[in-house]
Amino acid sequence: MEWGDLEVFLAAVRTGSYTAAARQLDVNRTTVGRRVEALERTLGVPLFEQTPLGYAPTQAGARLLAAAEAIEREVAAMTRDIGVLGRRVAPIRIAGSGGLAAAFLPELAAFRRANPDVSVELLGELDPLDAVTQRRADLGLALVRSPPLRLAGVEIGTLDQAVYGRKGLTDLPPLGWGYEFDAALPGGPWVSANPAGEAAQAAGLATCNDWAQLIQAVLAGLGTASLWCFAADAESTLERLSEPDPRHDCPLWLIHRAKAPPGPGLARLIAFLREAIGARIA
Repeated sequence: MEWGDLEVFLAAVRTGSYTAAARQLDVNRTTVGRRVEALERTLGVPLFEQTPLGYAPTQAGARLLAAAEAIEREVAAMTRDIGVLGRRVAPIRIAGSGGLAAAFLPELAAFRRANPDVSVELLGELDPLDAVTQRRADLGLALVRSPPLRLAGVEIGTLDQAVYGRKGLTDLPPLGWGYEFDAALPGGPWVSANPAGEAAQAAGLATCNDWAQLIQAVLAGLGTASLWCFAADAESTLERLSEPDPRHDCPLWLIHRAKAPPGPGLARLIAFLREAIGARIA
């Protein structure tokens, strides 16, 4: 059994497919399949099985995964100790509810300064649950009461919302969520803080399709809107026009696929963001 084969197996488990693993490892898909098959022949057991949510490790595969992760940690520690550069790692892809990940760019910048070997990629996905489930994202910043069974993660804290306007322009009409936003995230309690979709259009409101657009629209004086207090209170040009409405409060989670344990880089990112974002929104 070779370490290179275990690396390929780890990538296949974490990315959820041979194709994604090949892209991460910069090899072709047939190479990934051949290396996994070599492991299965060596061990004499299948390592993956078909499930309703796609392929997942078998019981033997889960045991091999635990051993491979332990070896991976030892190899990483060894290469750091002797100053050898490790394999180039694909960026960690991040999606946030309604584009919320953009609100935490300072925390991501701090993580990169502390971990220059781990790169990140912010996606334009509006629904992180779907993006992580479908393997388009590795990490989701999700505003949900609790994650579905197919996903796992840690709860950071609860976000609250209030209505804000630009100082001196607080009598402007409200802003709403656009059709794209409403289609991706329909009907959630935190979404309903602002009119959405057809209701916003019927009222003749200007609309936005992600969090970054909405707060920038309020800052520019385009209208008023219900915003997350942790970010809006930090803007000196904004004025809070209402008290937070507990009906629109929502927990913030860091989520990943339940069947794909985080790799070393993702585990470091989750631990860092849990502490850094938790301190900011407290």
